Amino acid sequence: MRKIYLDNIRWCIIILVVFFHVFFFFNNIGITAIFEGLPEYHQGDGMTFAGVYQYAVYPWFMTLLFVVAGVAAYHTLQHKTAKQFISGRRNKLLVPSTLGVLVFGFIPGSIVAGASAGAGLQEAPGFVKYIVYTLSGIGAQWFSQMLFVISLLLLLVRKVVLAVQKEERKSIQKESSVYVLIVIMFFLLWGASKLLNTPIVESYRFGIYTVAFLLGYYVFSQDIVIEVLKKWRFVSTLAAVVSGVYFIYRAYGIYYGHSSLLSTWYANLFTYCMILAIFGMFAAYGDKKNAVTEWLGKISFPVYILHIPVILIALSLLQKATLSVSVQYVIVAFAAYLITPIVAMLIEKIPVVRYLILGIRH
Repeated sequence: MRKIYLDNIRWCIIILVVFFHVFFFFNNIGITAIFEGLPEYHQGDGMTFAGVYQYAVYPWFMTLLFVVAGVAAYHTLQHKTAKQFISGRRNKLLVPSTLGVLVFGFIPGSIVAGASAGAGLQEAPGFVKYIVYTLSGIGAQWFSQMLFVISLLLLLVRKVVLAVQKEERKSIQKESSVYVLIVIMFFLLWGASKLLNTPIVESYRFGIYTVAFLLGYYVFSQDIVIEVLKKWRFVSTLAAVVSGVYFIYRAYGIYYGHSSLLSTWYANLFTYCMILAIFGMFAAYGDKKNAVTEWLGKISFPVYILHIPVILIALSLLQKATLSVSVQYVIVAFAAYLITPIVAMLIEKIPVVRYLILGIRH
């Protein structure tokens, strides 16, 4: 049976991701901003709403999406074969994040590269610019690329587990076992956060995202675990708030995307508490749907894929106007939340293009 609360977690997180990227391209805390406009940040400067928001969501929201993806994969594989499963992932994840990026990635990539690389890139040969633009235009598709690779790894792990214990997943029988697992899982995530982090492009955190996905598949997919998280949802929410405040206080001023920061115990404690709290709260209160939430669930993934190009195009147009960054935030937010769904619905009607960009065949 489909878990409605998983769909609701997914579209809610994507709303947060879109809002994050409204601020991201101006962020100059610990790094050089892609788009200029904010006063130069110095260590010890006061906090801003945009800064606090980015620190408040970045450590955990993508890790949570991988846990959700792991749970969803478990339920999918209960009624689909491995071949059907990976075929669906190929269409939805691999094609848009490879062929789609190769064909259309240069458009947002040219904006990013133009803003960050400056005039020097304009003198480079055309094929060099295409490579730079395409790599810069991957945008949100890094998630699709990683999820496809991890989905392939899952099929291998399932075969090994079946060969060893003759059953796909051992069911947890006792509530006391869940509490032991809750402690163990924190250390697994924390340890994994230190492994297989790519340099330069630090969003590819193979260690923690793989472990998060597998924990979703083998642990968070079990009803007894969700019942325990529901029971302790207020405690985990309080822990998430406290650990989040501590993380922001301690980390503010360091770029929030550095793996050295995201592998600390306090970053992982914040991440883990948020995962527990959100699963508990949504399982308790978010396991229902209506016409609006169904539409949000349907449109959320296309919006996730397309929101960065829409934001970048809006920003490139705004650079010609003398507007404050605050005003640009508002305009970009409207573009991200209003124009992106319209663009997604238009693309869904164009054969071939919809397959390359959104992985939709029919």
